[in-house]
Amino acid sequence: MMAHHDRCICERVIALAEKGGLPASTAGELYKVPMSTEREWLWKYRRDQQAGRRKGTRLWRVSSPAQDAALVAEAERNSFFSASDLKAATGFPGQKDTIISRLRAAGLRTRHAAVKELLTDEHKLYRLAFAESNVDHKWDRVLFTDESTFTAANDGPVLAYRPQGQCYKPQYTSTC
Repeated sequence: MMAHHDRCICERVIALAEKGGLPASTAGELYKVPMSTEREWLWKYRRDQQAGRRKGTRLWRVSSPAQDAALVAEAERNSFFSASDLKAATGFPGQKDTIISRLRAAGLRTRHAAVKELLTDEHKLYRLAFAESNVDHKWDRVLFTDESTFTAANDGPVLAYRPQGQCYKPQYTSTC
């Protein structure tokens, strides 16, 4: 784990090289940092726009705050996108678990979306008329497909990202 002292040196070397106008090698020499270390610090700073590692871990942060903000904005804009869809749409560098944790940190959670259309009064009348006109029909040869959804792929339930307590209500649903 990067000690507080090392983190301060890292931040100072980056500040001298990026804002102070010193060559990276000179900035590293001032603090007796090996050239390979200061180059890695600068490369990661330029990639992630932050100095140092994630607090409490030995890992470098995989995304910048700007990339996190773009991910959250895309999830709010397209709440039915999966984590892989969000990754493709934003070019986010992290994996599925990282995407989910960034969205959770922003207050977005996955919820099961309501997908079944509720019957209107007009639909009910048409169904009643159909049933009355087909009482003598041979029903042993009929397959009712409106009761179950058949698919060749198992994609699982449809999920939507939204803040806690917010209810997505399309026109055809009446409850969350």
